[in-house]
Amino acid sequence: MNVPKSRLILIVDDDEDDRMFVRNALSQVDPDVRIAEAVDGFEALAYLRDSSKTFPDLVLLDLKMPRKDGLETLADVREDPTLRHVPVVAMFTTATDPEFVRRAYLAGANAYIGKPSNMASLRDVMSGLVKHWFEIVTLPESDHPKDVT
Repeated sequence: MNVPKSRLILIVDDDEDDRMFVRNALSQVDPDVRIAEAVDGFEALAYLRDSSKTFPDLVLLDLKMPRKDGLETLADVREDPTLRHVPVVAMFTTATDPEFVRRAYLAGANAYIGKPSNMASLRDVMSGLVKHWFEIVTLPESDHPKDVT
């Protein structure tokens, strides 16, 4: 099992309540996971490219946001050689249209999860995400300029 050093999740969502619910669910399932937040794609990319910030081990990305939506953000992440390795889970969207799901995967999402309808379901989803990304899979080392020695 691989346990990343930082265990940091970047939540990218324009809805403050959704970010709060995810923070609360994560703190209940794994209080050691740290959280960083961005309110849209522009802010997320600025965070990811800022060498003074701790690079996240996982990005939870809302696909429907103003200014720069999740699909555009995901495309930018996948085109950037220093960012493309970071796992991105498309989430918090109520869209379950198969074409929308397909577009998320084509843009480079590592997973697509529909928005849980209640706190218990959200806790279950966060528990599964933490277990999968931080206990089961082996994540690549970061190419982030701050993390390169």
